[in-house]
Order: sequence, then structure tokens, then C-alpha cells
Amino acid sequence: MRKALSCKDYKLFSHKSNIRAVFSKQIVIVYIPLFDTLRAKCKIFTKMKNKDESFQALRGLAIAAVVTIHACGINNKIAWNYELSLIIRQLINFAVPIFIFISGYFAYKGELKKRSDYLDFYKKRLSRILLPYIAWCVLIILFYKPNYQWHWSKIFYHVITGQIVTPYYFVIVLIQLIVLTPFMVMSTKSTVKNFLWLSLSPLSLVGLYFSHLYFHYEIKLPWYALPFTVWVSFYYFGILASQGKLVVPNKNIKNITLLYICSIFLAVAEGFYLCKAHNLHGFAGSQIKVSSFLSSFLLILLFLGTRKKIGNWPKALIILGEFSFGIYLFHVPVLDLFSRITSKIGLQNFWITQLLINSWGVIALCCVVIIAARKVLGIQVSQKYLGM
Repeated sequence: MRKALSCKDYKLFSHKSNIRAVFSKQIVIVYIPLFDTLRAKCKIFTKMKNKDESFQALRGLAIAAVVTIHACGINNKIAWNYELSLIIRQLINFAVPIFIFISGYFAYKGELKKRSDYLDFYKKRLSRILLPYIAWCVLIILFYKPNYQWHWSKIFYHVITGQIVTPYYFVIVLIQLIVLTPFMVMSTKSTVKNFLWLSLSPLSLVGLYFSHLYFHYEIKLPWYALPFTVWVSFYYFGILASQGKLVVPNKNIKNITLLYICSIFLAVAEGFYLCKAHNLHGFAGSQIKVSSFLSSFLLILLFLGTRKKIGNWPKALIILGEFSFGIYLFHVPVLDLFSRITSKIGLQNFWITQLLINSWGVIALCCVVIIAARKVLGIQVSQKYLGM
């Protein structure tokens, strides 16, 4: 287990340069040096000492991809901008599968024997996501979407279907997976049950393609992403990996890397095919495609095969991983604010520049807000009630 981050660790962020770039395998992440603040406020990270830094860094990469995915949808109606955004989407469509995989990995490693064990498990896991989710639904309705005008039936319907803001479908998916976790954990000893759980996502993809290409009926978000069956294979992969049943030998890393690169090209090709041949613009950029699922699975294998070989994970990614749930919960209103500002100053004509400013500006501002909340409210209150 690596030591907790110390104040000394954050000196790398205090360089006089205005922008510091950290390169990952897929995207260039630009960090505005707000982290100067961290040296004086390191106690807000004391909860990180028992967390696996490799998974924290993976969370950080995934939340960066989430924000970038949503930023890609801004001012991309022009043909050139849309095609460029479609290519970028294929590079970062691993976001939700990665989060689902991580959730499965840390789902449960003990044994559930008594009724009280089940109740404790559900209470702990569900309260961890439901309390912040409800809190942010209320805050967004009050301050960001006043058009609800307290229509209670509409509010209730949107809360339970994850439609208060678009990304909230993920919470509903996660709740379904948590409810099913004990059954999945008990299934890992059976080859037949392993096959059945792992086959649900491919079967869901078959149904989705059948609907789009045969019936010419395009299912809209969040409906095609809400059923747990769409994502359960990644969750189950996480459970298997946590039990040591998904091992990647060193000799296979090179081949997996080559397959991963090929899968990205395949995803780009599939995206353009769905867009040009079938006019399925939403489906073309979606994370729920055969090629995107394949590339996400290969990225997970690469992570599992290399995580213990990397001695020092980027500190910035680890911090983003620690803040990931908070950033997820309230980044949409912040992104809306940034898109209005960047469009007002004319950056809609410079799409890549606007994308970078919107995505990384949002991440930076969200980090500042979370740091401030932890400082004012304390870590325990911030995490329990606001997901920060």
C-alpha cells in the first residue's frame, strides 16, 4: 500500500508556468495550476491514504473523459465540428464502462451469510450514492432548472429515471447493480453462471442494433442506457478481477495494446458508418456500441496488466479520482456556464479551443468548489451529503 499524499507531493504543481500538461495514452490533459492551493490544504486529502492509487488515477482519467464527452456536444452541429467530435468521442468512450468496472471491483469482498449482512451492505452502498444524488437533484431544481415549478409527479419521475440532468442515468444503473451484487458475488464460482452474467451486455447490444438497424427505431438517452443488462458485464469483470479471476499475463500486454489501437480505428469506422449510412448521429457517438465496448474491455485488460508496474501515478489524476463523484454530480451546470461564456466571446468558431477551455475549465472550477466545500464543511459532511 502506498503512503498517503503529503504536502511535499504537491510541490510539483507550484511551478511558475501557467499551464502544466500531463500526457495519458489517449488524451492530453491540461491542468491549470490551481493546485498551488493544495499544499496549504493537504488535510482535505487524508481520506485517500487507504485507497489504491492506480484505481484513483483510473477514476481521474474516466471523469476527465466524462466531462470531455459532454463538452464535445457543444456547438458541434457544423459538419466539420461534428466529424471531429465523433472521432474524439471514440477515444474517450471508455468513461462509463470504466466507472462500472471500478464499482464492480470494489463491490464487496466479504461474505454475506446473515440477513443483517445484506442489510448492512445495502445500507452502506446505497446511502453513499443516494444521499448526494437526492441533494444535487434538489439543488439543480432550485437553482439550475426552475422550470420544474414543483410539479411533483414530473420531479419524482425524472429522479427515479435519472433525467434531472442527462448523466444521472448512471446513478440509476449503479443502484440496480448494487441490488444485484450479492447474487453476482455468489455466482463467480460457477462457470455457467459466469457465462450467463457476462452474456447479458452482448445480448443487450444485439437488441439495440436490431432496434436501430432493422426496425429503424432510434432509442433515445437515457432509455437505451438505463437497463442494468447493458453494463453488467463490466461490473462482473470488476468482481472477477477483485477475486483474482481476471489475470493478464505480461506476455499478452503487447498484443492487447495492438488490439486496443485497432479497436479505436474500428470504433471511428463504425461511428462514421452509422452516421453516414443510417443517419444515426446519437448512436454513432454513443459509448454503447460493439466497437466501443470492445475498446473499453481491452483498456481494462491493459490497466490490469500494467497497474502494478507503474510506480508513480500522476498526482493530478489521483486528485481527480478522489473528486470524481463530486465532479460528476454537478459538472453539467458548470459546463453550461462555461459554454455560454466561451460562445459569447466568439470561441464557437474555434471548436477545439472551446472544447479544451470548456472541459478543463470545468474540471478546474469543480475541483476548486470541492476543495472549498471540504474545507468549510469538512470531509465527512462533504462526502456523505454532497458526494464531494
